[in-house]
Amino acid sequence: MADQVYCGLMKVQLKPAFLLAPLAALLIAAAPTSAPTTGPAAREAQLARAAELLDAGKPDEALLLLDAALAQSDLPADRGQVEGLRSFALARAGKFAESRAAIEFAVDAAINPTPLLMRQLFVLRALTNDVPAAGQALQLIAATDPKWLADLPTELVSAVLADTREEERKFDLALTLVTAGYAPADQSVGDGDALRLVAIAGLVGRDRLDEARPIVAALINPVSLVRLAVDRRYQPLWPALEARLGPGADLADAMFIAAAEKALAKAPQSIVARGGLAEALNIASKEPEALARIADVGATPDALARMSERELWVMNLKANLLADAGRVADALAALDAMAALPAEGRPGTLAFRIIAADMAVEAGRHEEALRRLAGIDAKGLTPFAQQAIAGIRVCALARSGRTAEATAAAAGLPAGWSADGNNRAVQAALGCLGNMAAAAALLIKRLDMPDTRDDVLFELQPFVIADRAGAPDRATKATLRSLKARPDVKAAFLRYGRDLPPAVSPPR
Repeated sequence: MADQVYCGLMKVQLKPAFLLAPLAALLIAAAPTSAPTTGPAAREAQLARAAELLDAGKPDEALLLLDAALAQSDLPADRGQVEGLRSFALARAGKFAESRAAIEFAVDAAINPTPLLMRQLFVLRALTNDVPAAGQALQLIAATDPKWLADLPTELVSAVLADTREEERKFDLALTLVTAGYAPADQSVGDGDALRLVAIAGLVGRDRLDEARPIVAALINPVSLVRLAVDRRYQPLWPALEARLGPGADLADAMFIAAAEKALAKAPQSIVARGGLAEALNIASKEPEALARIADVGATPDALARMSERELWVMNLKANLLADAGRVADALAALDAMAALPAEGRPGTLAFRIIAADMAVEAGRHEEALRRLAGIDAKGLTPFAQQAIAGIRVCALARSGRTAEATAAAAGLPAGWSADGNNRAVQAALGCLGNMAAAAALLIKRLDMPDTRDDVLFELQPFVIADRAGAPDRATKATLRSLKARPDVKAAFLRYGRDLPPAVSPPR
Protein backbone atom coordinates (compact mmCIF):
# COMPACT_ATOMS: atom_id res chain seq x y z
CA MET A 1 0.00 0.00 0.00
CA ALA A 2 2.92 2.31 0.68
CA ASP A 3 3.28 3.59 -2.88
CA GLN A 4 -0.34 4.73 -3.13
CA VAL A 5 -1.53 5.93 0.29
CA TYR A 6 -0.44 9.48 -0.40
CA CYS A 7 -2.87 10.00 -3.30
CA GLY A 8 -5.68 12.40 -2.46
CA LEU A 9 -4.41 13.26 1.01
CA MET A 10 -5.32 16.93 0.96
CA LYS A 11 -6.16 19.77 -1.31
CA VAL A 12 -3.10 21.50 -2.73
CA GLN A 13 -2.67 24.64 -0.67
CA LEU A 14 -0.10 26.91 -2.23
CA LYS A 15 1.05 30.36 -1.25
CA PRO A 16 1.66 32.98 -3.94
CA ALA A 17 4.96 31.29 -4.84
CA PHE A 18 3.54 30.61 -8.28
CA LEU A 19 2.63 34.28 -8.62
CA LEU A 20 6.02 35.86 -8.08
CA ALA A 21 7.32 36.17 -11.64
CA PRO A 22 9.29 39.41 -12.15
CA LEU A 23 6.77 41.84 -13.55
CA ALA A 24 8.62 44.96 -14.58
CA ALA A 25 10.24 43.25 -17.53
CA LEU A 26 7.52 40.73 -18.34
CA LEU A 27 4.24 42.60 -18.07
CA ILE A 28 4.82 46.30 -18.49
CA ALA A 29 6.92 48.11 -21.05
CA ALA A 30 9.90 50.03 -19.77
CA ALA A 31 8.97 53.31 -18.16
CA PRO A 32 9.36 56.39 -20.36
CA THR A 33 12.45 58.48 -19.80
CA SER A 34 10.33 61.45 -18.79
CA ALA A 35 7.42 61.39 -16.37
CA PRO A 36 4.34 62.86 -18.06
CA THR A 37 1.45 63.79 -15.82
CA THR A 38 -1.52 63.26 -18.15
CA GLY A 39 -2.71 60.93 -20.91
CA PRO A 40 -1.69 57.37 -21.84
CA ALA A 41 1.99 58.03 -21.16
CA ALA A 42 1.16 58.98 -17.56
CA ARG A 43 -0.79 55.75 -17.08
CA GLU A 44 2.12 53.75 -18.53
CA ALA A 45 4.45 55.46 -16.10
CA GLN A 46 2.11 54.60 -13.20
CA LEU A 47 2.00 50.95 -14.28
CA ALA A 48 5.74 50.73 -14.70
CA ARG A 49 6.25 52.21 -11.24
CA ALA A 50 3.67 49.79 -9.77
CA ALA A 51 5.51 46.86 -11.37
CA GLU A 52 8.75 48.06 -9.80
CA LEU A 53 7.07 48.24 -6.40
CA LEU A 54 5.74 44.71 -6.79
CA ASP A 55 9.16 43.39 -7.73
CA ALA A 56 10.47 45.16 -4.64
CA GLY A 57 7.95 43.31 -2.44
CA LYS A 58 5.64 46.27 -1.82
CA PRO A 59 2.21 45.12 -3.08
CA ASP A 60 0.20 47.54 -0.89
CA GLU A 61 2.02 50.57 -2.30
CA ALA A 62 1.60 49.17 -5.81
CA LEU A 63 -2.13 48.75 -5.26
CA LEU A 64 -2.51 52.43 -4.34
CA LEU A 65 -1.06 53.43 -7.71
CA LEU A 66 -3.04 50.78 -9.59
CA ASP A 67 -6.35 51.71 -7.99
CA ALA A 68 -5.75 55.31 -9.00
CA ALA A 69 -4.85 54.25 -12.54
CA LEU A 70 -7.97 52.11 -12.74
CA ALA A 71 -10.18 55.01 -11.74
CA GLN A 72 -8.69 57.06 -14.57
CA SER A 73 -9.06 54.33 -17.24
CA ASP A 74 -12.18 54.39 -19.39
CA LEU A 75 -11.44 52.07 -22.33
CA PRO A 76 -11.75 48.28 -21.71
CA ALA A 77 -8.26 47.69 -23.11
CA ASP A 78 -6.77 50.24 -20.71
CA ARG A 79 -8.69 48.86 -17.77
CA GLY A 80 -7.58 45.36 -18.74
CA GLN A 81 -3.94 46.39 -18.68
CA VAL A 82 -4.35 47.83 -15.20
CA GLU A 83 -6.36 44.85 -13.95
CA GLY A 84 -3.68 42.46 -15.18
CA LEU A 85 -1.11 44.09 -12.94
CA ARG A 86 -3.62 44.51 -10.09
CA SER A 87 -4.14 40.74 -10.20
CA PHE A 88 -0.50 40.14 -9.35
CA ALA A 89 -0.55 42.75 -6.61
CA LEU A 90 -3.71 41.32 -5.06
CA ALA A 91 -2.33 37.76 -5.24
CA ARG A 92 0.85 38.80 -3.50
CA ALA A 93 -1.32 40.33 -0.81
CA GLY A 94 -3.11 36.98 -0.44
CA LYS A 95 -6.40 38.24 -1.89
CA PHE A 96 -6.92 35.39 -4.35
CA ALA A 97 -10.63 35.89 -5.05
CA GLU A 98 -10.13 39.57 -5.95
CA SER A 99 -6.99 38.67 -7.86
CA ARG A 100 -8.92 36.16 -9.91
CA ALA A 101 -11.65 38.67 -10.76
CA ALA A 102 -8.98 41.09 -11.95
CA ILE A 103 -7.22 38.56 -14.18
CA GLU A 104 -10.52 37.37 -15.64
CA PHE A 105 -11.23 40.94 -16.76
CA ALA A 106 -7.67 41.41 -18.04
CA VAL A 107 -7.75 38.27 -20.19
CA ASP A 108 -11.19 39.08 -21.59
CA ALA A 109 -10.06 42.61 -22.46
CA ALA A 110 -6.81 41.58 -24.15
CA ILE A 111 -6.83 41.01 -27.90
CA ASN A 112 -3.85 38.67 -27.59
CA PRO A 113 -3.33 37.64 -23.94
CA THR A 114 0.31 37.08 -23.04
CA PRO A 115 1.63 33.77 -21.66
CA LEU A 116 2.05 35.46 -18.27
CA LEU A 117 -1.60 36.53 -18.16
CA MET A 118 -2.79 33.08 -19.24
CA ARG A 119 -0.60 31.42 -16.62
CA GLN A 120 -2.05 33.73 -13.97
CA LEU A 121 -5.57 32.88 -15.10
CA PHE A 122 -4.98 29.16 -14.73
CA VAL A 123 -3.15 29.45 -11.40
CA LEU A 124 -5.82 31.60 -9.78
CA ARG A 125 -8.68 29.44 -10.97
CA ALA A 126 -6.86 26.43 -9.51
CA LEU A 127 -5.99 28.18 -6.25
CA THR A 128 -9.63 29.22 -5.78
CA ASN A 129 -10.61 25.54 -6.18
CA ASP A 130 -12.64 26.11 -9.37
CA VAL A 131 -11.54 22.89 -11.02
CA PRO A 132 -13.81 23.09 -14.10
CA ALA A 133 -12.71 26.66 -14.84
CA ALA A 134 -9.05 25.74 -14.31
CA GLY A 135 -9.47 22.89 -16.77
CA GLN A 136 -11.01 25.29 -19.29
CA ALA A 137 -7.99 27.56 -18.84
CA LEU A 138 -5.68 24.63 -19.60
CA GLN A 139 -7.60 23.88 -22.77
CA LEU A 140 -7.54 27.55 -23.78
CA ILE A 141 -3.78 27.72 -23.25
CA ALA A 142 -3.28 24.52 -25.25
CA ALA A 143 -5.39 25.92 -28.10
CA THR A 144 -3.58 29.28 -28.03
CA ASP A 145 -0.02 27.96 -27.94
CA PRO A 146 0.79 24.46 -26.61
CA LYS A 147 4.31 25.56 -25.73
CA TRP A 148 2.90 27.75 -22.95
CA LEU A 149 1.77 24.64 -21.07
CA ALA A 150 5.36 23.87 -20.11
CA ASP A 151 5.51 27.05 -18.00
CA LEU A 152 2.57 26.08 -15.79
CA PRO A 153 3.20 24.76 -12.24
CA THR A 154 3.17 20.99 -12.65
CA GLU A 155 1.71 20.44 -9.17
CA LEU A 156 -1.31 22.55 -10.01
CA VAL A 157 -1.87 20.87 -13.38
CA SER A 158 -1.71 17.47 -11.67
CA ALA A 159 -4.09 18.61 -8.93
CA VAL A 160 -6.63 19.87 -11.47
CA LEU A 161 -6.46 16.60 -13.37
CA ALA A 162 -6.85 14.56 -10.18
CA ASP A 163 -9.79 16.67 -8.97
CA THR A 164 -11.65 16.60 -12.28
CA ARG A 165 -14.26 13.97 -11.44
CA GLU A 166 -16.76 14.15 -14.29
CA GLU A 167 -15.64 11.53 -16.82
CA GLU A 168 -16.40 13.48 -19.99
CA ARG A 169 -14.56 16.56 -18.75
CA LYS A 170 -11.60 14.52 -17.53
CA PHE A 171 -11.33 12.75 -20.87
CA ASP A 172 -11.54 15.99 -22.84
CA LEU A 173 -8.84 17.59 -20.70
CA ALA A 174 -6.53 14.58 -20.90
CA LEU A 175 -6.92 14.29 -24.66
CA THR A 176 -6.29 18.01 -25.07
CA LEU A 177 -3.04 17.82 -23.09
CA VAL A 178 -1.87 14.64 -24.82
CA THR A 179 -2.60 16.10 -28.26
CA ALA A 180 -0.76 19.29 -27.26
CA GLY A 181 2.30 17.25 -26.29
CA TYR A 182 2.21 18.35 -22.66
CA ALA A 183 5.52 17.33 -21.11
CA PRO A 184 6.72 19.53 -18.22
CA ALA A 185 10.42 19.67 -17.55
CA ASP A 186 10.03 18.27 -14.03
CA GLN A 187 8.57 14.90 -15.04
CA SER A 188 10.40 11.66 -15.69
CA VAL A 189 10.35 9.83 -18.99
CA GLY A 190 7.49 7.59 -17.83
CA ASP A 191 5.33 10.21 -16.09
CA GLY A 192 3.43 11.14 -19.21
CA ASP A 193 1.88 7.67 -19.43
CA ALA A 194 -0.69 8.46 -16.73
CA LEU A 195 -2.24 11.14 -18.91
CA ARG A 196 -2.07 8.92 -21.98
CA LEU A 197 -3.89 6.12 -20.20
CA VAL A 198 -6.80 8.44 -19.35
CA ALA A 199 -7.03 9.51 -22.98
CA ILE A 200 -6.80 5.92 -24.23
CA ALA A 201 -9.55 4.73 -21.88
CA GLY A 202 -11.83 7.53 -23.05
CA LEU A 203 -11.19 6.88 -26.73
CA VAL A 204 -11.66 3.12 -26.48
CA GLY A 205 -14.82 3.61 -24.42
CA ARG A 206 -16.17 5.77 -27.23
CA ASP A 207 -15.30 3.23 -29.94
CA ARG A 208 -12.52 5.45 -31.28
CA LEU A 209 -9.90 2.72 -31.29
CA ASP A 210 -8.05 4.04 -34.34
CA GLU A 211 -7.50 7.37 -32.58
CA ALA A 212 -6.22 5.53 -29.51
CA ARG A 213 -3.60 3.46 -31.36
CA PRO A 214 -1.04 6.30 -31.82
CA ILE A 215 -1.34 7.17 -28.13
CA VAL A 216 -0.88 3.52 -27.19
CA ALA A 217 2.22 3.49 -29.36
CA ALA A 218 3.60 6.43 -27.33
CA LEU A 219 3.37 4.55 -24.01
CA ILE A 220 6.82 3.83 -22.65
CA ASN A 221 6.40 2.31 -19.18
CA PRO A 222 5.97 -1.51 -19.31
CA VAL A 223 3.47 -1.24 -16.44
CA SER A 224 1.25 0.87 -18.71
CA LEU A 225 1.42 -1.81 -21.41
CA VAL A 226 0.55 -4.51 -18.88
CA ARG A 227 -2.43 -2.52 -17.59
CA LEU A 228 -3.92 -2.50 -21.08
CA ALA A 229 -2.88 -6.09 -21.83
CA VAL A 230 -4.85 -7.53 -18.90
CA ASP A 231 -8.02 -5.43 -19.31
CA ARG A 232 -10.72 -6.82 -21.61
CA ARG A 233 -11.69 -3.31 -22.69
CA TYR A 234 -8.50 -3.33 -24.74
CA GLN A 235 -8.69 -6.87 -26.09
CA PRO A 236 -8.27 -5.80 -29.76
CA LEU A 237 -4.91 -4.33 -28.74
CA TRP A 238 -3.64 -7.41 -26.91
CA PRO A 239 -1.59 -8.96 -29.76
CA ALA A 240 0.26 -5.70 -30.40
CA LEU A 241 0.81 -5.13 -26.68
CA GLU A 242 2.21 -8.64 -26.20
CA ALA A 243 4.58 -8.07 -29.11
CA ARG A 244 5.81 -4.86 -27.50
CA LEU A 245 6.30 -6.56 -24.14
CA GLY A 246 8.30 -9.42 -25.60
CA PRO A 247 9.38 -12.59 -23.77
CA GLY A 248 9.31 -11.95 -20.04
CA ALA A 249 8.52 -8.30 -20.83
CA ASP A 250 12.24 -7.92 -21.55
CA LEU A 251 11.74 -5.99 -24.78
CA ALA A 252 9.56 -3.35 -23.13
CA ASP A 253 11.90 -3.16 -20.15
CA ALA A 254 14.91 -2.58 -22.40
CA MET A 255 13.12 0.17 -24.33
CA PHE A 256 12.06 1.90 -21.12
CA ILE A 257 15.59 1.77 -19.72
CA ALA A 258 17.02 3.09 -22.99
CA ALA A 259 14.55 5.99 -23.04
CA ALA A 260 15.33 6.82 -19.40
CA GLU A 261 19.08 6.70 -20.06
CA LYS A 262 18.62 9.03 -23.03
CA ALA A 263 16.63 11.48 -20.89
CA LEU A 264 19.35 11.39 -18.22
CA ALA A 265 22.07 11.99 -20.81
CA LYS A 266 20.25 15.18 -21.84
CA ALA A 267 20.00 16.35 -18.21
CA PRO A 268 22.75 14.58 -16.25
CA GLN A 269 22.26 16.78 -13.17
CA SER A 270 18.50 16.17 -13.00
CA ILE A 271 17.36 14.27 -9.93
CA VAL A 272 14.03 13.57 -11.64
CA ALA A 273 15.81 12.06 -14.66
CA ARG A 274 17.90 9.87 -12.34
CA GLY A 275 14.71 8.81 -10.62
CA GLY A 276 13.20 7.97 -14.00
CA LEU A 277 16.09 5.64 -14.77
CA ALA A 278 15.87 4.07 -11.31
CA GLU A 279 12.15 3.50 -11.89
CA ALA A 280 12.86 1.80 -15.23
CA LEU A 281 15.50 -0.45 -13.66
CA ASN A 282 13.20 -1.30 -10.76
CA ILE A 283 10.39 -2.30 -13.11
CA ALA A 284 12.89 -4.49 -14.99
CA SER A 285 13.58 -6.35 -11.71
CA LYS A 286 17.03 -4.77 -11.44
CA GLU A 287 16.52 -3.41 -7.96
CA PRO A 288 20.19 -3.22 -6.89
CA GLU A 289 21.05 -1.21 -10.01
CA ALA A 290 18.02 1.00 -9.45
CA LEU A 291 19.05 1.76 -5.88
CA ALA A 292 22.64 2.46 -6.94
CA ARG A 293 21.40 5.16 -9.32
CA ILE A 294 19.77 7.20 -6.56
CA ALA A 295 21.53 6.01 -3.40
CA ASP A 296 23.19 9.40 -2.88
CA VAL A 297 20.08 11.49 -3.58
CA GLY A 298 19.20 13.63 -0.56
CA ALA A 299 22.10 12.15 1.38
CA THR A 300 22.74 15.32 3.40
CA PRO A 301 20.34 17.69 5.17
CA ASP A 302 21.39 20.56 2.88
CA ALA A 303 20.84 18.51 -0.26
CA LEU A 304 17.44 17.37 0.99
CA ALA A 305 16.38 20.91 1.86
CA ARG A 306 17.14 22.07 -1.69
CA MET A 307 14.97 19.40 -3.30
CA SER A 308 11.68 20.30 -4.94
CA GLU A 309 8.40 18.54 -4.21
CA ARG A 310 8.79 16.45 -7.38
CA GLU A 311 12.37 15.52 -6.51
CA LEU A 312 11.28 14.33 -3.07
CA TRP A 313 9.25 11.58 -4.73
CA VAL A 314 12.55 10.23 -6.06
CA MET A 315 13.52 9.93 -2.40
CA ASN A 316 10.29 8.02 -1.84
CA LEU A 317 11.36 5.56 -4.56
CA LYS A 318 14.72 5.28 -2.83
CA ALA A 319 12.97 4.42 0.44
CA ASN A 320 10.89 1.72 -1.24
CA LEU A 321 13.99 0.22 -2.84
CA LEU A 322 15.77 0.20 0.52
CA ALA A 323 12.79 -1.58 2.11
CA ASP A 324 12.69 -4.16 -0.68
CA ALA A 325 16.39 -4.79 -0.06
CA GLY A 326 15.63 -5.54 3.59
CA ARG A 327 17.02 -2.21 4.82
CA VAL A 328 13.80 -1.11 6.49
CA ALA A 329 15.49 1.07 9.10
CA ASP A 330 17.32 3.01 6.39
CA ALA A 331 14.08 3.31 4.39
CA LEU A 332 12.18 4.72 7.36
CA ALA A 333 15.03 7.12 8.13
CA ALA A 334 14.83 8.46 4.56
CA LEU A 335 11.07 9.00 4.89
CA ASP A 336 11.49 10.63 8.29
CA ALA A 337 14.05 13.06 6.88
CA MET A 338 11.57 14.14 4.20
CA ALA A 339 8.69 14.37 6.65
CA ALA A 340 10.77 16.66 8.87
CA LEU A 341 11.21 19.25 6.11
CA PRO A 342 9.22 22.50 6.40
CA ALA A 343 5.76 21.91 4.96
CA GLU A 344 5.71 25.30 3.21
CA GLY A 345 5.65 24.57 -0.52
CA ARG A 346 5.86 20.83 0.11
CA PRO A 347 2.36 19.37 0.50
CA GLY A 348 3.84 15.86 0.36
CA THR A 349 5.59 16.00 3.73
CA LEU A 350 2.51 14.71 5.54
CA ALA A 351 2.18 11.93 2.98
CA PHE A 352 5.68 10.72 3.87
CA ARG A 353 4.59 10.31 7.50
CA ILE A 354 1.68 8.13 6.43
CA ILE A 355 3.82 6.15 4.00
CA ALA A 356 6.37 5.52 6.75
CA ALA A 357 3.67 4.20 9.11
CA ASP A 358 2.39 1.92 6.37
CA MET A 359 5.91 0.71 5.62
CA ALA A 360 6.42 -0.09 9.30
CA VAL A 361 3.25 -2.23 9.30
CA GLU A 362 4.35 -4.10 6.19
CA ALA A 363 7.71 -4.77 7.82
CA GLY A 364 6.05 -6.19 10.94
CA ARG A 365 6.92 -3.20 13.13
CA HIS A 366 3.40 -2.83 14.40
CA GLU A 367 4.02 -0.92 17.63
CA GLU A 368 6.29 1.49 15.80
CA ALA A 369 3.58 2.03 13.18
CA LEU A 370 1.06 2.88 15.89
CA ARG A 371 3.47 5.36 17.46
CA ARG A 372 3.98 6.99 14.09
CA LEU A 373 0.26 7.27 13.47
CA ALA A 374 -0.26 8.81 16.89
CA GLY A 375 2.16 11.58 15.93
CA ILE A 376 0.27 12.61 12.79
CA ASP A 377 -1.82 15.76 13.00
CA ALA A 378 -5.01 14.94 11.11
CA LYS A 379 -6.21 18.55 10.86
CA GLY A 380 -7.16 19.48 7.33
CA LEU A 381 -6.94 15.95 5.99
CA THR A 382 -9.44 14.72 3.46
CA PRO A 383 -11.64 11.69 4.24
CA PHE A 384 -9.41 9.77 1.82
CA ALA A 385 -6.36 10.47 3.99
CA GLN A 386 -8.22 9.80 7.23
CA GLN A 387 -9.29 6.41 5.90
CA ALA A 388 -5.69 5.68 4.87
CA ILE A 389 -4.57 6.33 8.45
CA ALA A 390 -7.44 4.31 9.91
CA GLY A 391 -6.69 1.39 7.59
CA ILE A 392 -3.04 1.33 8.60
CA ARG A 393 -4.03 1.46 12.28
CA VAL A 394 -6.46 -1.45 11.86
CA CYS A 395 -3.78 -3.59 10.23
CA ALA A 396 -1.15 -2.72 12.83
CA LEU A 397 -3.51 -3.69 15.66
CA ALA A 398 -4.89 -6.82 13.98
CA ARG A 399 -1.48 -8.16 12.97
CA SER A 400 -0.17 -7.65 16.50
CA GLY A 401 -3.04 -9.71 17.91
CA ARG A 402 -5.06 -6.82 19.34
CA THR A 403 -8.25 -7.90 17.58
CA ALA A 404 -10.74 -6.04 19.76
CA GLU A 405 -8.87 -2.77 19.35
CA ALA A 406 -8.57 -3.37 15.61
CA THR A 407 -12.31 -3.93 15.33
CA ALA A 408 -12.98 -0.74 17.27
CA ALA A 409 -10.59 1.20 15.01
CA ALA A 410 -12.41 -0.12 11.95
CA ALA A 411 -15.67 1.42 13.16
CA GLY A 412 -14.60 4.74 11.69
CA LEU A 413 -14.23 3.28 8.20
CA PRO A 414 -17.04 3.00 5.62
CA ALA A 415 -18.89 -0.31 5.71
CA GLY A 416 -18.24 -0.83 2.00
CA TRP A 417 -17.52 0.99 -1.20
CA SER A 418 -17.91 4.79 -1.26
CA ALA A 419 -17.70 7.14 -4.21
CA ASP A 420 -14.95 9.40 -2.83
CA GLY A 421 -13.51 7.07 -0.21
CA ASN A 422 -10.16 5.31 0.02
CA ASN A 423 -11.64 1.97 -0.99
CA ARG A 424 -8.24 0.34 -1.32
CA ALA A 425 -7.39 1.18 2.30
CA VAL A 426 -10.78 -0.04 3.52
CA GLN A 427 -10.34 -3.30 1.60
CA ALA A 428 -6.91 -3.77 3.17
CA ALA A 429 -8.32 -3.16 6.65
CA LEU A 430 -11.07 -5.70 6.11
CA GLY A 431 -8.48 -8.21 4.97
CA CYS A 432 -6.33 -7.60 8.05
CA LEU A 433 -9.40 -8.23 10.22
CA GLY A 434 -9.98 -11.53 8.42
CA ASN A 435 -13.33 -10.35 7.06
CA MET A 436 -12.64 -11.83 3.64
CA ALA A 437 -16.24 -11.79 2.45
CA ALA A 438 -16.50 -8.02 2.97
CA ALA A 439 -13.04 -7.45 1.51
CA ALA A 440 -13.99 -9.51 -1.53
CA ALA A 441 -17.22 -7.57 -2.01
CA LEU A 442 -15.32 -4.31 -1.94
CA LEU A 443 -12.67 -5.62 -4.34
CA ILE A 444 -15.40 -6.75 -6.75
CA LYS A 445 -17.01 -3.32 -6.57
CA ARG A 446 -13.64 -1.77 -7.42
CA LEU A 447 -13.53 -4.09 -10.44
CA ASP A 448 -17.03 -3.00 -11.43
CA MET A 449 -16.03 0.66 -11.47
CA PRO A 450 -14.32 1.63 -14.76
CA ASP A 451 -12.03 4.21 -13.14
CA THR A 452 -10.51 1.74 -10.63
CA ARG A 453 -10.74 -1.49 -12.61
CA ASP A 454 -7.27 -1.27 -14.14
CA ASP A 455 -5.73 -0.79 -10.68
CA VAL A 456 -7.35 -3.98 -9.35
CA LEU A 457 -6.55 -6.05 -12.43
CA PHE A 458 -2.90 -5.04 -12.07
CA GLU A 459 -2.83 -5.53 -8.28
CA LEU A 460 -3.99 -9.15 -8.74
CA GLN A 461 -1.48 -10.14 -11.42
CA PRO A 462 0.49 -13.26 -10.42
CA PHE A 463 3.87 -11.55 -10.72
CA VAL A 464 2.65 -8.75 -8.43
CA ILE A 465 1.18 -10.87 -5.64
CA ALA A 466 3.80 -13.64 -5.71
CA ASP A 467 5.73 -14.05 -2.47
CA ARG A 468 9.30 -12.79 -2.80
CA ALA A 469 12.00 -13.64 -0.31
CA GLY A 470 12.97 -10.61 1.75
CA ALA A 471 10.09 -8.44 0.56
CA PRO A 472 8.44 -6.70 3.52
CA ASP A 473 4.83 -6.94 2.32
CA ARG A 474 4.31 -10.71 2.52
CA ALA A 475 1.17 -10.47 4.66
CA THR A 476 -0.58 -8.13 2.25
CA LYS A 477 0.30 -10.29 -0.73
CA ALA A 478 -0.92 -13.41 1.04
CA THR A 479 -4.27 -11.71 1.64
CA LEU A 480 -4.53 -10.72 -2.02
CA ARG A 481 -3.75 -14.27 -3.13
CA SER A 482 -6.48 -15.57 -0.83
CA LEU A 483 -8.96 -13.04 -2.19
CA LYS A 484 -8.14 -13.86 -5.79
CA ALA A 485 -8.69 -17.57 -5.14
CA ARG A 486 -12.28 -17.00 -3.99
CA PRO A 487 -14.84 -18.08 -6.60
CA ASP A 488 -16.69 -14.76 -6.49
CA VAL A 489 -13.53 -12.72 -6.98
CA LYS A 490 -12.20 -15.09 -9.61
CA ALA A 491 -15.42 -14.81 -11.62
CA ALA A 492 -15.38 -11.01 -11.46
CA PHE A 493 -11.68 -10.89 -12.32
CA LEU A 494 -12.16 -13.07 -15.41
CA ARG A 495 -15.23 -11.09 -16.44
CA TYR A 496 -13.16 -7.93 -16.69
CA GLY A 497 -9.63 -9.12 -17.32
CA ARG A 498 -7.06 -11.90 -17.42
CA ASP A 499 -3.68 -12.89 -16.12
CA LEU A 500 -0.88 -11.72 -18.39
CA PRO A 501 0.22 -14.71 -20.49
CA PRO A 502 3.30 -16.38 -18.92
CA ALA A 503 5.30 -15.91 -22.11
CA VAL A 504 5.30 -12.13 -21.67
CA SER A 505 4.90 -11.90 -17.90
CA PRO A 506 7.80 -10.36 -15.92
CA PRO A 507 9.74 -13.00 -13.98
CA ARG A 508 9.09 -11.70 -10.46
